[in-house]
Amino acid sequence: MRALPGPEGIDLAPWAARHAFPSPGEVDDELARIAATHPRCRLERLGLSRGGRPVTMLIVPGGPRHVVVVGGPHPNEPAGHLTVLALARLLTRGDNLTSGIGCTWHLVGCIDPDGAALNPWTGMPLDLTAYHRHFYRPPLAAQPEWTFPAPGFSRPLPETTILHELLTAVRPEVYVDLHNADFGGAFFVVNRPHPALSGALRDAAARHRIPLGHEGIDTIGWAKDGPAVHVMPPVGELVITPPGADGPSHGASSLHHLPPGAIGVMPEVPLWPARTLPAPSTGPGTPGYPELMRRTAALLHERCHLLEELLDRALPHLPGDAAVFTDAAADTLKAAASCAELWRTMAAGPVTRDQYAAAADGAACLPLRAAGMLLRATATVPVPLNSRPAFTGAERTVPTEAFESWDKDLRATAPAPYPLHAVVGLQTATALTAAAIGP
Repeated sequence: MRALPGPEGIDLAPWAARHAFPSPGEVDDELARIAATHPRCRLERLGLSRGGRPVTMLIVPGGPRHVVVVGGPHPNEPAGHLTVLALARLLTRGDNLTSGIGCTWHLVGCIDPDGAALNPWTGMPLDLTAYHRHFYRPPLAAQPEWTFPAPGFSRPLPETTILHELLTAVRPEVYVDLHNADFGGAFFVVNRPHPALSGALRDAAARHRIPLGHEGIDTIGWAKDGPAVHVMPPVGELVITPPGADGPSHGASSLHHLPPGAIGVMPEVPLWPARTLPAPSTGPGTPGYPELMRRTAALLHERCHLLEELLDRALPHLPGDAAVFTDAAADTLKAAASCAELWRTMAAGPVTRDQYAAAADGAACLPLRAAGMLLRATATVPVPLNSRPAFTGAERTVPTEAFESWDKDLRATAPAPYPLHAVVGLQTATALTAAAIGP
């Protein structure tokens, strides 16, 4: 395999200087500039989002093998916006990574521009408080990544249809969906085992000095293709209709809809290193990882219960346009409650340190995400008037106090973020490695 650029070879100007990420509009502008200055490249508008925003793709020709790379699969995961630009700059620097390996590249800047527009913190220097206070991640049924056709689910979003049609038309041999996580080490999700690729991805993480994370909140119990590489389960194991529901709350993933024989990979690259967490000691009467897991599940359940009560109290007084945040907060709390129950069950058996660390991160971050979105919803209500005495200060002060307390706890255990050159470098290396190795 050809030598790949290291972190020092990644061009992130001007965003690295302020440790921030570009907006979808800035990504589109830069892709347009690259297309205008490189005649062999072509810029395509694939369609419009639900809110009327363009979904744009840069094509860098180079051979009969096709690679599709997608940024922004979740709107709170903007690292891929910058990675798409870094890739575009690398691929137009010379032919080594295009015709040199026989690949034509299709780079989608952001697949959910509407959601990304609701995360204003991406343009600020990366900061935990700003991240959670201005947080937005839509419910599962409103995520392009999880609304592909599946048994019992046929409600694809316009953005999902755009991506589905692109995959059908291009039939890529390699597909890379650029995700980022919050804390810990890097891990990867693949659509099928591929030992050569999995080993190369672990090597790439080492080159970019990001340790491997062996468990993710969403991947506990999934099959693995070696350390830190998880295999996406069949759609039937993930899309489940709850009792009494009309259908499942989400559809399939993009990894379930690739052409036969294609390789798909989701790099989950963290923005912050692992937090400082308590470890069990060996003395008698001290808690082991199962007990720490049980306490973590109880803490998450307690915080979710508080937020659910606050949300129920606030809903009657919120305007209709607050639903974008309240629906997302309710979905986050539902997911958090499921995690708490899973972790409570796991605590009855052996628990590894990595499993406990994933649970501890979830218990710290999921309530902050929901609290941030609840605060954004209540901010849409004007100062109470005599005609609206029911909306009291408690609906504002209690979630604010909870947010500030939980944020303080999280910051006490959180390190400084990874350098952007490492985060984007590893995502870039994932795409280049997968293209070079192929299916």
